Amino acid sequence: MIFTETREGRRFVGELDPGMPVVQGVRSLVDDYSISSGWFRGSGYIRDPLIRPLLEDGGFGEPEAHAGHFLVVSFEAPVSRRGDEPDVAVRVLLHHTDGHLVSGQLEEGISASLELACQTYDDITLRRYHDDEVQVARWLDVSVNVTESVTEVVKSGRVAMEAMPSRLLEPNEMPQLKVGDYLQHPRLGQCEVVNVIDDDRVSIRMSNGKVAQLHLGLLSLARGERRKGRMVYNVQIRRRNR
Repeated sequence: MIFTETREGRRFVGELDPGMPVVQGVRSLVDDYSISSGWFRGSGYIRDPLIRPLLEDGGFGEPEAHAGHFLVVSFEAPVSRRGDEPDVAVRVLLHHTDGHLVSGQLEEGISASLELACQTYDDITLRRYHDDEVQVARWLDVSVNVTESVTEVVKSGRVAMEAMPSRLLEPNEMPQLKVGDYLQHPRLGQCEVVNVIDDDRVSIRMSNGKVAQLHLGLLSLARGERRKGRMVYNVQIRRRNR
């Protein structure tokens, strides 16, 4: 048995817009909000789900398409890690408008108005592996995310946040920049991220077409709007400590 206590986390609530792919939407939230361990629950309506049914050996079969609108009776999506990648498995029980039930692992479906609630467990990282005997993804181990204070001057805002173990890391304080994201810089204007070099440096393309390297150590980033699937971050320049 693996059983552990967790004390730090965040809670989210929201709705996937009608027409939005459900599993893709959940995985985008996991990525955008840096969720390594957590649990999504859902309520509402899904249409045209693609579901892998549960088999007698404990595994899941080939995806089966189900046409129409379904009421969500149960929607559970634990979030963990498998290797270096996020692992999100959406398990559902759905009630069709004609009265029949379908259940299994949701490969994908379309939101007809799906409400989500999520609890994260930020002080642990849960890792899974595939157990061939029972054909399910089981817990491999749970590591505690311990941060230690540093005495030297930190190089980036991200490290500064990690140096304070009693403080939760909010998404707008520690964004995971990706190629294609935009930065709204107070001096440079709108810039596109064209390369992520490391935690401290990115290459940006400015509006005049020139590419420059931007150091993130003295910047604060706040989430703005989403544009064509990419985030726009509002940039503020922090003063140097004297």
